Amino acid sequence: MGKMLRSPLFLMALTIFIDFTGFGLVIPLLPFWAEHLGANPLGVGLILTTYALAQFLFTPILGKLSDRYGRRRIILISLCIEVLSFALTGLASSLPLLLAARAIGGIGASNIGSAQAVVSDVTPPEKRAAGMGVIGAAIGLGFTVGPAIGGLLSPHGEATPFWVAMGLALINALLVFFLLPETRKKQNAATGETGGLALLFSGWGKAIHQRTIVSLVLVNLLYTLAFAGMESVFALLTQKNFGWASTQNGYVFTYVGVIVILMQGGLVRQLVKRWGERNVMLFGLAFLGVGLTMLVWGTSIAIILIAVGVLSIGDGAVTPTSSAVLSLITSENEQGEILGFAQGMGGLGRIFGPLIAGTLFAINPGAPFLAGGVFAVMAILVTLPVMNSLQKSIQTRKHSKEEPENIHQAKKYPGVAREPSAL
Repeated sequence: MGKMLRSPLFLMALTIFIDFTGFGLVIPLLPFWAEHLGANPLGVGLILTTYALAQFLFTPILGKLSDRYGRRRIILISLCIEVLSFALTGLASSLPLLLAARAIGGIGASNIGSAQAVVSDVTPPEKRAAGMGVIGAAIGLGFTVGPAIGGLLSPHGEATPFWVAMGLALINALLVFFLLPETRKKQNAATGETGGLALLFSGWGKAIHQRTIVSLVLVNLLYTLAFAGMESVFALLTQKNFGWASTQNGYVFTYVGVIVILMQGGLVRQLVKRWGERNVMLFGLAFLGVGLTMLVWGTSIAIILIAVGVLSIGDGAVTPTSSAVLSLITSENEQGEILGFAQGMGGLGRIFGPLIAGTLFAINPGAPFLAGGVFAVMAILVTLPVMNSLQKSIQTRKHSKEEPENIHQAKKYPGVAREPSAL
């Protein structure tokens, strides 16, 4: 247990799990809290969009700052911002204050790129996908546990879940402060770093000049568009075809969560050992596309369950491998910035995916799922022109003798080089 607590990978997974438990705890209840303060449907949508927009803008910024000043400091600051956000949400007495609280919350929650950069710092290249999978499993587990806790707390007062979420964020900040070691040395201030407004475009400049990075960032955007769109209208499809209510749909999403957790928590490691990160990512995109397309003909429960299982396998494969490949082709000095940029583009997908799917569902119930399949195919197509370059970069990094930071971290922190399944 002592070795585990000294492992940055384990601590980061625990931090992400607590973080997303708090997020999942309040998200299902937030629309009702907004309505309590007088919000109409447009106002509810604006509050949710503001949070996602803040994440989109600030995830690459926090990633860049973590490259410059260290992961631990930036993650700690972001968690303190989350504490403030949940407190303001619970105290909100008007819609403008609630809107401001959620915008602050979006900034605080923009630490996923920095968290993935910690994984890059402390895992050797051959175990990078497995490490990213542990983080993905922690996210999925948090999303599964959080809403359940929120449902149990809601009868005890409308604001109670927000105070509990604040407590979780505070515990998280204390864990990081006392237990998480710094995995990234502070860069020299004289390296030409920019600040101020230039941070708003963090990641864009470097990405647009590197085809491989552009391709992987687009993969992140496209598969997020596909999956987020499916999540937003799936309940409408099952209600129309089977008369399902929230209970039945809750069971299905639990089924999705279990498959994704199993994939990211262990199976991805085995698949990558056999076929490599690049191929597992492509297979995952193919599974995602097939599963989404099957939902177009989801008129029987059997087809629905098979389709959802297939697309969940795809999502569970794509999420960690795309991040792992991106980290393997990126300079160690830019890990936080580029991973944050990719996560920010994923946030953009979470903004527009539901909007696109909702619009298409009004035209034809099968249209959003067909569009999701098309997005998955597009994600495969954008990677094909850079396949050879990707493979070459991955192999170069894996066989390079110049891995000073990862080797140093693996020696310094017991448990880092172990298989993530031990977590």
